[in-house]
Amino acid sequence: MTYAAFIFYPKWKQTQTESTLSWDVSGYYMYLPAVFIYKDIKKCEFKDRILKKYQPTPSFLQGFVHKKSGNIIMKYACGHAVTMMPFFAIAHTYCLSSSIYPPDGFSYPYQICIGIGMLLYAFIGLYFLRKVLLVYFQDMTVAIILSCYVFGTNYLNYASIDQGLTHNVLFTIYCFLIYGTILFHHKPTFRLAAIIGFLVGLATLIRPTDCIAVFIPVLWSINSLNDFKSKFEFIKHHFGQYVIMAILAILMVSLQLFYWKYVSGEWFVYSYEDQGFSWLHPHVLDYTFSYQCGWLRYSPMMILPILGLTVFYKYRINRLAIYSFLLTNFYIVTAWDVWDYGGSAGRAMIQAYPLLAFPFGALIEGAWKTKWTRFLLLLVMGFFAYLNLWWTYHAHAGNIQVTGLTRAYYWKVIGRWNGADEDRILLDNPHAFFGTPHFPVAFYSNHFDKDTSANAFEIGSNRKLKINSKFQTTDAISFAKSSKIKNRIRASAEIHVVHKEWNIWNQPQFIIRFYNHGLEVQSNSIRMHRFIADGESKTIWVDAKLPESNWDKFTIQFWNAGSNNETHIDNLRLETFND
Repeated sequence: MTYAAFIFYPKWKQTQTESTLSWDVSGYYMYLPAVFIYKDIKKCEFKDRILKKYQPTPSFLQGFVHKKSGNIIMKYACGHAVTMMPFFAIAHTYCLSSSIYPPDGFSYPYQICIGIGMLLYAFIGLYFLRKVLLVYFQDMTVAIILSCYVFGTNYLNYASIDQGLTHNVLFTIYCFLIYGTILFHHKPTFRLAAIIGFLVGLATLIRPTDCIAVFIPVLWSINSLNDFKSKFEFIKHHFGQYVIMAILAILMVSLQLFYWKYVSGEWFVYSYEDQGFSWLHPHVLDYTFSYQCGWLRYSPMMILPILGLTVFYKYRINRLAIYSFLLTNFYIVTAWDVWDYGGSAGRAMIQAYPLLAFPFGALIEGAWKTKWTRFLLLLVMGFFAYLNLWWTYHAHAGNIQVTGLTRAYYWKVIGRWNGADEDRILLDNPHAFFGTPHFPVAFYSNHFDKDTSANAFEIGSNRKLKINSKFQTTDAISFAKSSKIKNRIRASAEIHVVHKEWNIWNQPQFIIRFYNHGLEVQSNSIRMHRFIADGESKTIWVDAKLPESNWDKFTIQFWNAGSNNETHIDNLRLETFND
């Protein structure tokens, strides 16, 4: 993790949206400069200067204007800002006396202090997870689990590179919470009760859905129906300590309530606006296995603790607390409508890894009893670790895209360390043909020299088409079905980009559509700006296989997809060929 953080890809040395304090992290963090530097938690009038200078996000995504009060409400809860506060204080103290770095909350010292601080949390979390697991498992088992987490799961990325997100800190909080709960059940004290309550409250303050952390101290030590009576007697006998837990947890959560009341005049504000949960239809398969972001597809090591859940049941170790937490957490995570979490390889499950370590340990110790199962397990672990290192490398430094994938692109690049630019065609179009077409026959060309559509314009002695914020589409060019058309069509054009569109959803598209009696039966497209740079001209093509269903015509069209940038199109050419 040290190598990944300091040498491979130190986030604090990056700028703009790749810096430590960017995207979601800047939203969690924004409370600190707003309160301690600018004294402006209501209006956040400093935000425009920060966005212009450091560009942590393309626009102000960290909050929104509350209609009733007219003030800015932060999108994210304030708990993660609490965990960042000591490292913010170090950076701010340094910047106040620095002649190089401004004390504005986002200059380099803030970036590096937050980055290293969050990395420190990761090391502390692994240390306490080891202490927890040694209570129940052999030392070798614990060493294997920690190695698998560090080298074989997405924890590596979110602890050492994207460490500023909440998942790494929540991982550590759960390690603290489990260890504190173990000690509390061995020797209940008010001090331990206060720590447990503080941790439950802090986890909830970071991510409100992590209020289920309360399952751990409340349900710990219950393994069967017979244990409910003894647990009830334990809580009854130490009722004062549990009251302290509740008070500390409530006090921590109340920080968010007081913030909402102070800024908006209301005790509760739903700050995620149109984002919510589908409680009756959780996105289980999409979240877990999709090519776009599937948790187990991109962190397959975690298949092992999932399999270990059946073995762990026989261990009779705090079964109710662990199973209740894991099932409820998975349900909540998959119910969130933004189920890809930004194409993150299932990052929302990381805080559950300390509890998944229990069934993981049970699986390892079960497999270690015979040589062949031991060998098979180590072989599988090595393969999964390889895939995780591959994903981590390309997520930051490689030339292969590893988020928001399609099935075709995934199987084209999985495990490869070098990819070709043309492979990215498969991110949009599964019908892409690689290699040299077999005996292609050209059947249409258009230089647009006589085009009189609204999109046409003169550039020198040449005439081209353009798409931009005003002209979102070109006229569709239609072709009737013909026996001369073989089983593939390739449309190519010379594309010039004035300014590249970086937002993938707004990237202009080159589209072939097939119709049957006016109804679309197939569409093939590519996002042209995936393959081209600012000011560059390049020949780009889109392929299509003829539909298996009936069709009577196809069209060629260019669509700007809502981009504000301009794209020029010339020399359209169509050819047909067989595989």
